[in-house]
Amino acid sequence: MYSKIMKNNVVVAIDDVHPEKGWGIEGDVQVEYLKELNKKYGVKFNLFIPSNYHGHFPISTQFVDFWKQYDWIEMSNHGHYHACKNDGIGEMEFFELTTGEANQRIQESLSLWEECGYKPHGFRAPGWGLTQESANVVSSYFQWVAGHEEINKDIVWPSDTKYFIGADGINEPNSLSLYGNTFMFQSHINGVHNDNVWTEENYLHFEQVIDYLLSQYELQFVTISEIK
Repeated sequence: MYSKIMKNNVVVAIDDVHPEKGWGIEGDVQVEYLKELNKKYGVKFNLFIPSNYHGHFPISTQFVDFWKQYDWIEMSNHGHYHACKNDGIGEMEFFELTTGEANQRIQESLSLWEECGYKPHGFRAPGWGLTQESANVVSSYFQWVAGHEEINKDIVWPSDTKYFIGADGINEPNSLSLYGNTFMFQSHINGVHNDNVWTEENYLHFEQVIDYLLSQYELQFVTISEIK
């Protein structure tokens, strides 16, 4: 039985946002859903953004400035290309990189972010997969890393790396897990291979989830960097 004993954080993460129509640019219906959730409830969002999605959609100052205007948005690093050379591992960019390659990839990504006037504080790996070598590299560049308790269970993070887990989908009717005092909802901005995308159906369902949580908890909507 849930009870209003303490305030609980609510984090809403969105993977794969990039400057392509339907994937997080001004005028997309998905963006309007996020605006409505913020207006109605005060929901905040972590946007996990590949800096040059598949080598075809590099972030730009215009794209970054569009999102910077909203104080309820935190932009976070989601790799550089979100793509792999090797078959069989999906788009787990950091699952095929050596230490030197991972360093170079992160530097290329952060250089592009710097050109656009923004420095992400946090990171989630594309496809959520990392080797221990690439995880060591990532931890040296970012204040925190978001991951998955099963996919990343064998990764050992340095003691000074803040590591956050949570994977409840915005579309899942019965999945409400607390990680400490945080609900962390996972989604993708778009994509035919994902169920947790921002369709109208999932948007309306997530409104019901928030209404339910508000009836049971004292909530505070935060970005990951705001978690104490």
